Amino acid sequence: MHSRAAGLRVLDERQEKFHELLGQFVLQLTTHEGTTPVGFFDKGIPLGVEWEKNLKEALATCRVFVPVYSPQYCVSRWCGMEFDGFLRRQAEHHRSEPYTVSAIVPVLWTSPGRFALPDVARPFQYHGSGLDEEYQHMGLRGLMEAGKWGVFRRTVWRIAERIVDVATAAQLKSCDVKLFDDLRNVFAPGTQGDS
Repeated sequence: MHSRAAGLRVLDERQEKFHELLGQFVLQLTTHEGTTPVGFFDKGIPLGVEWEKNLKEALATCRVFVPVYSPQYCVSRWCGMEFDGFLRRQAEHHRSEPYTVSAIVPVLWTSPGRFALPDVARPFQYHGSGLDEEYQHMGLRGLMEAGKWGVFRRTVWRIAERIVDVATAAQLKSCDVKLFDDLRNVFAPGTQGDS
């Protein structure tokens, strides 16, 4: 699981809380031993480490890509490049396994009315059966700020179930990081996301 932080690289304890809870729930739903991290949260790369290299390695090996939609995410150059990278990897996988499901599981961080979803991201649903209506209107951050912790936890549990189901169904193969040598921002105006 690769989770892209919602927006700029500013410390957000709420995002970290979400990522930690999501990882715990994924562990509970799988046979993963927990000796290695369940997911990759790109805010966790320490200073001095080769950020771009680590990011590309995570994109090349994660089983599910979890973009966290927010106003900042949808205009971020780096987020658009990550999305491009995962689309490339998924397209490469589909060349040999054409009937597998998409391995992109978006999450709403804020209300969907607060951002314009880039065209390339529109095909990937962030709502669906089993997800609370309050989540679909407020996003996870909105639930937290409103103190709706029960709805928040239930929604994160359902997202974890979806991630595990998608990982199992997609069986996404790892790829060579060279696939990401010339990433482009597919969120930029005028791009088609057709990598």
